[in-house]
Amino acid sequence: MKIVCVGYLHGSGGAERQIIMLANALAERGNDVSLIVLCELNNKYMISERVTLYDLTTCESKKGNRFLNRFKALKKAYLSIAPDVTIHYWLQSAYFTAVIKKDIRGKIIYSERGDPGDKEYKGALGFVKYIAFKKIDGFVFQSEGARDFFKSDVKKRSVIIHNPISVPENKYLSASLTREKRIVTVGRLHPQKNQRLLIEAFERLSKKIPGYILEIYGEGPLKEEMAKQIKMKRLENKVFLMGAHENIFERIYTASLFVLTSDYEGMPNALMEGMAIGLPCISTDCRPGGARTLIEDNVTGWITPIGDIDALYEKMKYVLTHIHEAETVAKNGMKIRESHTSKMVFNKWAAFVKTI
Repeated sequence: MKIVCVGYLHGSGGAERQIIMLANALAERGNDVSLIVLCELNNKYMISERVTLYDLTTCESKKGNRFLNRFKALKKAYLSIAPDVTIHYWLQSAYFTAVIKKDIRGKIIYSERGDPGDKEYKGALGFVKYIAFKKIDGFVFQSEGARDFFKSDVKKRSVIIHNPISVPENKYLSASLTREKRIVTVGRLHPQKNQRLLIEAFERLSKKIPGYILEIYGEGPLKEEMAKQIKMKRLENKVFLMGAHENIFERIYTASLFVLTSDYEGMPNALMEGMAIGLPCISTDCRPGGARTLIEDNVTGWITPIGDIDALYEKMKYVLTHIHEAETVAKNGMKIRESHTSKMVFNKWAAFVKTI
């Protein structure tokens, strides 16, 4: 089967990593797979030699409307490849593809990776989405909450497939025997992730339980603003912007607590990985329900309301002062290694692609 995955490889984000992993996995299962990069080839992950890479990013530098240039470049690539199925994690490439004749682009699968109720899907873009969705053959959602945002006509063409964990199979098989007084989070420095909330909660926590530091791993547009927040609160010796690191597991493995404070997430990869290596994990109940799908509150982790600094502070304080319970919950959370293996997840993808 000829399969095309279309990507916007901005950097080290979850969607970028997942579509590359999907392309690699489908190629390993004997399919003829191409990965079309439509915007920014800033790739941080390994693309299999079995995957044919089409770099269309040069269309960005051409004169004229960049969206029209992207559309033309994408159509030309489809004419060259003649795919049976195209897979999209980004809405723009999905609706570009939807207006191309089916005998050129094949059937379309769109995977919603964010919050379908977000304001960016309102107005004109919401209308474009409505028209495009009528021509999409299959939908992949990461949670029931994302799927249930839509009406029955979309639901009946859909399947729910979670992300796989990408922790090395032969490492971090048990929780660390030693815990350092570190609280960690991993994610792009972006309003979506709301790390500023974590800094606020940590400031309060550090006055109540001294000795802990907060390490924030990731890069992004809010780096300077967050640095100013840290300085203003005089937390320079307690809160550290660590940047992005390839071997993130080594850096966070011995921490006492992992915290995710996102307002919305499709399926939070960083949270999954924190659970998989045995960290006690707290997450906000981020829209549209990915964290709630992963965590059973007080059993495999802890859930707090979005944007609630008081609830977050209280839960962080509780976890750090109930060490035995925290370790039990962390051990329970590690079962995600069994329920979200790459083989299981990508077998579901391969089966759905074949069905479509």
